[in-house]
Amino acid sequence: MKLQYDIKRINLLKDIAHRLREGESLDVVQQDLQSHFEDVSDIDFLFTVQELINEEAITIEDAQMIFSLYPPLSGDALDTMNLPHIDHPGHPIQIFKKENDTIHFIIDRMGALLRWLEEDSQNLQQTDVVKELKQLTFQLGAFHKHFHRKEKLFFPIMERYGYYNPIRMSWRADDRIRAVYQGVKRQISRLPNIDFKHVQITFNRFEKEFKEMLFQEEAIIIPGLLSILNEDDWLTIAKESDAFGYVTTESREEWETSSLCEEFIEAIEDKPETEDMSHVIPMAKSKNIPFGGGYLTIEEANLILNNIPLEITFVDKNSVFKYFNNITEASEMMFVRTPISIGRNVANCHPPKSLKKVMKLMRDLKHGKRESESMWFKKKDQYVHITYKAIFNDEGEYLGVLEYVQDIQPFFNLPSDVKRVLKRIDD
Repeated sequence: MKLQYDIKRINLLKDIAHRLREGESLDVVQQDLQSHFEDVSDIDFLFTVQELINEEAITIEDAQMIFSLYPPLSGDALDTMNLPHIDHPGHPIQIFKKENDTIHFIIDRMGALLRWLEEDSQNLQQTDVVKELKQLTFQLGAFHKHFHRKEKLFFPIMERYGYYNPIRMSWRADDRIRAVYQGVKRQISRLPNIDFKHVQITFNRFEKEFKEMLFQEEAIIIPGLLSILNEDDWLTIAKESDAFGYVTTESREEWETSSLCEEFIEAIEDKPETEDMSHVIPMAKSKNIPFGGGYLTIEEANLILNNIPLEITFVDKNSVFKYFNNITEASEMMFVRTPISIGRNVANCHPPKSLKKVMKLMRDLKHGKRESESMWFKKKDQYVHITYKAIFNDEGEYLGVLEYVQDIQPFFNLPSDVKRVLKRIDD
């Protein structure tokens, strides 16, 4: 039985945290830990501790004490034999850890400035300090890229290995941090024309929650990832990371070596030649297939889909994310999509805060309560228009949901004389 479902031992773990808080002998507690949890895998132990943290059953301080007595997948205890390039500065995990250090530094600097301002109300008139605080707040906003890479690249691969609960817990915590950050950003932007105590209260909550997440990333998520993922998984993550961006803009040493890929290539090169199959793909690409009112080859259909000025996504009848077209580089997409997400259940592609709305929409479309749903919103310098449409075949069988997204800003930029003509036509 997994530890996460073993209520008796979970309660034991809570009791051990309580005993540590009460100052019980570390040697005695350590013996109990070893005797009760020696048959539990390190990764199962890690993710159970994470669950207890997020349920507020134990604190970060409790977890740190427990880990000090029961070393999890970290340091010398972590077997990285299958990851020979883990220490390369361009490896995704090294970039992720370096970003954590940068975020820590920014938050600590903001905290120091706020404490200095709090000491004397006259300090609020120090425009240089307030200006630096606002700049740091803006700079910290790059953490969104850090979270997006975690949620859109790390998490999908974790799902493939069967780890779902840690993902949902982390994503919920990320969403809380995003929301509190917006409050911090709004309040600091109003300095010095705001009651300072409100700024301090909001920042203190933000600092606590963010540092708790950084602890979880360093002590739980990263060791878990290093245990679960193989080098080709990391190669895939490295390849798709640029689409989401990074916390800093400094140049990174590129990591693109995969020993597993090299071994595969060597095996293919050493493999005896078999029947020549090179004719199969060209034939398939050049064969005309009925489409709509005519015929297209697979190559033509693919090129057409990739040249339509819409971002198209298709989720099949089993709610599996199955397809997206490539009209631009991933980093330039209105909704960033990368191949690593193909095959995910659509429920896992959305943050927990929006999951209920997304699933209700999917059910309504599937059961014919709505034929489609459209909405639009402002995103930087774009007006994004998005439509979800149910797809049924000629027999009325539900096949899935088509999503198409378009930047409609160009329509707002039409010359005034064109707009007048359009208005007369409407009248």
